[in-house]
Amino acid sequence: MSIVKAQNVNHPDHRQNLKEEKYTVIREAMLATLPGSTSDGMPFLEMEEKVAVYLADKSVPKEMFPKPGSVRWYCKSVQLDLEAKGIIERLPKRTPIHLRKTDV
Repeated sequence: MSIVKAQNVNHPDHRQNLKEEKYTVIREAMLATLPGSTSDGMPFLEMEEKVAVYLADKSVPKEMFPKPGSVRWYCKSVQLDLEAKGIIERLPKRTPIHLRKTDV
C-alpha cells in the first residue's frame, strides 16, 4: 500500500498520510469536477456532491470509502494539498469557500 504525504496550504510544515489509491481517485474526481481559472469557482459542498456522483459513475467500489463522511474527509485533505501545490485555488472573500482550477 502506497502513501501520499499530502501538504496543507494552511499548515505548510504538516503532512497528512493518505492512501495513494484513495488520494488519486479523489484528485481525479475533483479536477474533473472543478471549473477552470476564469470561472467564479464552485462551493466546496457542491464539489463534494459532484465528486460523489463522479465516483458512482466510475463504479468506484463503495468499500473504498465505507464510512459516512470519508469522501468529504478525503475531498478536504486533497483540496488542501492541491491548493498547496497551486493546482487549485480558493477564491478570496467568498463564503462558503469557492474553489477552481488554476492555469498550472
